[in-house]
Amino acid sequence: MKKNKKVVNLLCLIFFILILIVKIPCSASAEEKNPLDTLRDFTVRMFMPVSGKIVNVQDSRVIINIGARDSMQPGMRLNVLREEAPFRHPVTKQLLGRLESLVGKIEIKEVSNDTSTAILIQGSASEGDKVRISEIKINLLFCQSKGIDWGLSDSYYKKLRDTGRFNMIDTDLETDESSKILEESRKQNADVALLLTKKPGDTGGTIIQRLFYVPDGILFSEKEIVIPPSFAKELKIGEDYFSFSKKEETLRIELPFNAKLVTTGDIDGDGKEEIVLVTDKDVRFYNLNIDLNPVHGDLKIEVAKTDDFIWVDTIDINNNGKSEIIVTSMASDEVVSYIYEFNGSEFKLLYKDNIFIKKIQNFLVGQAFSKTEGFEGPVFKIVWDNGFKKSGNLSLPRDVNIYDFVFIDDPRLGKLTIAYDEKGHLNVYDNKAMKLWKSNSSNGGFLTTFKKSSPSIMVDKGEWSVKDRIFIRNANIISVERQPFLNMIKGLGFRKSIIKSYLWNGMSMEERIMVDNIKGTIFDYTISGDTLLVIASPMFGVKPGNILKGENPLKTELFVYSLKRI
Repeated sequence: MKKNKKVVNLLCLIFFILILIVKIPCSASAEEKNPLDTLRDFTVRMFMPVSGKIVNVQDSRVIINIGARDSMQPGMRLNVLREEAPFRHPVTKQLLGRLESLVGKIEIKEVSNDTSTAILIQGSASEGDKVRISEIKINLLFCQSKGIDWGLSDSYYKKLRDTGRFNMIDTDLETDESSKILEESRKQNADVALLLTKKPGDTGGTIIQRLFYVPDGILFSEKEIVIPPSFAKELKIGEDYFSFSKKEETLRIELPFNAKLVTTGDIDGDGKEEIVLVTDKDVRFYNLNIDLNPVHGDLKIEVAKTDDFIWVDTIDINNNGKSEIIVTSMASDEVVSYIYEFNGSEFKLLYKDNIFIKKIQNFLVGQAFSKTEGFEGPVFKIVWDNGFKKSGNLSLPRDVNIYDFVFIDDPRLGKLTIAYDEKGHLNVYDNKAMKLWKSNSSNGGFLTTFKKSSPSIMVDKGEWSVKDRIFIRNANIISVERQPFLNMIKGLGFRKSIIKSYLWNGMSMEERIMVDNIKGTIFDYTISGDTLLVIASPMFGVKPGNILKGENPLKTELFVYSLKRI
């Protein structure tokens, strides 16, 4: 028995050792397959702190005593330092070291095991001088071309940032023109510019990284990596890509008035976007610093007191550098839309009509109003041709109206329509109006609803609604969800509101939460660059603390969130 037991134990031990032997190389192999880690490590090595000495100088050719064993690579630049006067203790006169002065700079051209050959690119160099890359962080401007998948570049950006070797400088530029990248880099005081771009003519996953020294604009490194399809898919649906998670606001402002709508636009053409806030009675304009500051002497747009605002947008449709302001309201059972533009001293009315008008992504659309149905007829484009004119109709699924939808592009299926239905579910339609997907849950309902007109008070024809905004940011579809105080009694209001992000993967939507900490009701929100602005009110619409202070309890708040690199 004992002998058999020993044999069994021995076999178990051998089996366990075999598992370890097999598992360890597999793990290493799996790590080697991460191309972004490989690229990150290569980039960090280009700026690895290192020091050595010059052993030979012939004209501009310099040989140093560090090479491949010290991870030297062609393209690296090292400062040349020369020892000067000795540095002694002021009391004991003990020699503490020697002062060093920066006398030149070299760039590595060839590397052998123990030495490297460089050229002198600045200043002077002599045998015995020290060469060094210091531990000071490198100011690195990160740029990507338009063809690069945002999720991939975002993941790589974070990997570089997390090394601690770089001060990462982000930019809104999406270009592969080195002159534009270098111009931006110099404005941002960057030392090095990094560009991610696609290999020309490549239909696979080949990515090229180019590194430029900013002072002289020299391209000193170009490296290709291949992103396997399996890794790209994992990147798109993994947690790294959806890094929005219960984010805290960066700024919270209690407004001294009731705001119900918000958007942004370059109202005065100065290249900076202003915040547009709509109250119950007017439209106001602000700059945002630590607080809201009125623009141009607190100028406002005021309409008839009977108007009930239902929408606001901005767009520079006439291409004069200034955003027009589009305001739509209900007035005496009629819809009226206004388009204004700031002329330097006041807001001038450019257009007015009894239709709905809205911005869809980068163009303007309209739709007729019906007292009995709310929306009537097709959604049509509005263009500028020495005035605002109606253009062609949009092709939309049945019952999709002006406030319901946005478009996205699918590489396989073409243009898709993302649209709300009346119950608050998001739907995806293909270009033949076939429904491909529907969200499991509702967004909690819409805030702006109107009764459909009926010839008899005995007949209830139901309601029509103005849906919430849908934004597209970096391929993500962004929307609002409100959670009622009690699911069975929605009239009590909303206890909590969240902002969700959806990513279309070709078959369905991958859902994540961007912001999950807004107590009460989101009235409206907008996205401007990397900033998310949210207008919300507390639960039940009342701030009890304001009652105790003797202040108006029915106030709304402006929440400001940074979306940079999330």
